[in-house]
Amino acid sequence: MEGAHFSSSPQASAGRVKVVASFYLALALVGFLWHAVDQENNDLWRTSAEIDPLTLLWTPLLGLALGLAVVVGFRLLEGRARWLPALHREFRTILGRPPMMEIVLLAAASSIGEEIFFRGAMLDAWGPWISSVVFALLHVPPKRELWPWTASAGLLGLVLAGLTNWTGNLGPAIVAHFVINLINLVYITRRGPA
Repeated sequence: MEGAHFSSSPQASAGRVKVVASFYLALALVGFLWHAVDQENNDLWRTSAEIDPLTLLWTPLLGLALGLAVVVGFRLLEGRARWLPALHREFRTILGRPPMMEIVLLAAASSIGEEIFFRGAMLDAWGPWISSVVFALLHVPPKRELWPWTASAGLLGLVLAGLTNWTGNLGPAIVAHFVINLINLVYITRRGPA
């Protein structure tokens, strides 16, 4: 998706959603199977069977807080870091102005697929550092001037790995990732760069 330009037509939009959703569904499936084979169980949502249902209900609020803090932090940096407006323009060129439902689906598919793969399977298998480096490498843009985005993705990967280990479940990381992607996709496709 990095190098392509998509129009805002409904047909192109529906095709884009199918391709992106299929990629992230495949990524989630690989993560699920990897975890099942590596950990010999199918519960990749929790790091321990002792985590009670109440914890699973309230910990996503931590993800919500983290996601909002990350978005606010990047908005504050936008006027100081030249790469952020450049990244904004790059994504705006790629995405165009998709319908809001497509933005929600893109944010949901990417957050669920990536978190199941990176924090659900890879974190358990390879630890926080390697899983975060590989996560960062998935976010390498086509232009060198945008590489700080890759570094910020690696740092966010470490934070999400820590949050997953601390809370013992994937809920907070998925919610944080979804909030970051959703707000940023709306911002990028609805407003010009700073």
